Amino acid sequence: MLPASSPSRRDFAASSLAAWLLCLGLFAVYTTSQVQMQTDSLWSIPSAASILHEGNADLDEFAPSFAPATAYARGVYGGHTYYEYPPGVMVSALPFLAAAEGLFSLGRPLLAHLGTPGADALAWLELFRSTGKVDLGSFHRTENLIASFYVCAAAGVLLVALRRRVSARAALVTVLLFGLGTTAYSTASRVLWQHGPGLLAIACVVLLLARPTQTPRTAFLAGLAVALAYVCRPTHSLSVVVVTAYFVLRFRRLLPAYFAGAALVALPFCGYNLRIYGSLLSPYYTHPLDIMGSRFLMALATNLVSPSRGLLLYSPFLVLAGVGFVQRWRRRELEPFEKAFAVIVLLHWVAISAFPVWWAGHSVGPRFFTDVLPYLAVFLAYPVQLAVDAPRQHRALVGVLAATAAFSFVFHWRASTSYDVHAWNSVPVDVDSAPERVWDWKDPQLVRAIPARFRGNSP
Repeated sequence: MLPASSPSRRDFAASSLAAWLLCLGLFAVYTTSQVQMQTDSLWSIPSAASILHEGNADLDEFAPSFAPATAYARGVYGGHTYYEYPPGVMVSALPFLAAAEGLFSLGRPLLAHLGTPGADALAWLELFRSTGKVDLGSFHRTENLIASFYVCAAAGVLLVALRRRVSARAALVTVLLFGLGTTAYSTASRVLWQHGPGLLAIACVVLLLARPTQTPRTAFLAGLAVALAYVCRPTHSLSVVVVTAYFVLRFRRLLPAYFAGAALVALPFCGYNLRIYGSLLSPYYTHPLDIMGSRFLMALATNLVSPSRGLLLYSPFLVLAGVGFVQRWRRRELEPFEKAFAVIVLLHWVAISAFPVWWAGHSVGPRFFTDVLPYLAVFLAYPVQLAVDAPRQHRALVGVLAATAAFSFVFHWRASTSYDVHAWNSVPVDVDSAPERVWDWKDPQLVRAIPARFRGNSP
């Protein structure tokens, strides 16, 4: 571990105020960025409303709203229609929705006299309580606010975790890179995809495993965190497997506490699946992976360096995460938990490349890598510390970091404020029909971030 700068009263980056301002600043950026593309998330809020109002998760009361365009996100089981995506997403929205509904209901008499803001709140309340024919697109702002909260919370937790590894300033810069220069901004914060709540859970895993010691309490929380990540997104099964193996190998005496935390989530999750699907896992969790497929090697390259999905093209500063890992490995400084994080990232890369939709469907850049960004941030923090704490001795590193960060910030900002970037998925040809487009260097998605008036005749 690199020596962390000792905090002082003048070290603002080490203060709790810095953490709060970081989260509030990111929340302001996320919620004022107007792109909120609802696709997979369309039924998340209605499903949560069904739980609150009817005590079940089926969407039967919204049948008049069913349309062919949203059929892929619904499934019929036991005569009832359900949201096909993981239950962790809709459950993650429940506390916010319940609080908003209760607050607006109690304040109804006052809201009627507050002009436009009051009228908007009452309109939301009526929409949220509606059934039958509902405009699902009207929930985009609700999804954005909830998703932004989870990504900002993940950033705050990650900041606390990184402060234990590097200087406070390096931790702050690293988290800003995570929050503004990756798909944490352009994907996870936009609407209530699976990524946002999952990022918070994985950030908690990083925080808990990076502790110098483990106790029954931290083991319980670690089991709870990995289980919560899994019920938000299936690819977090890799975190479940590796973190569980980590506890088996290093903290066997803490396994009862670890499994107790996991069971707190796993038991209701399995019960839910048994009742609806008649199995421990839903169909969404049983998609096959094809490592021996003819396109697997190409998919590996696609997710790393392709012009429209490559992680290292859309957040090029993450090359330094690899540098940080290699340096610590050569110096034999890798902590056991860091080895676990590296294994998870490697297995994740393999899994997303073996997935049938390896190009990530309609999305922005390397969406599939979003879920392991907190792990990558751990290794990124070490080179960042060299650049931040000793810039004169590492001028080349400072230059590379500044240039790649600027590029990443601009792209992910444009992807969050301009629908032109998203139009690449459909124009001139739907990427789902022609996934080879992700390798088209003549029309990469990143070029769509350039305003149309400067792109000439390009799509």
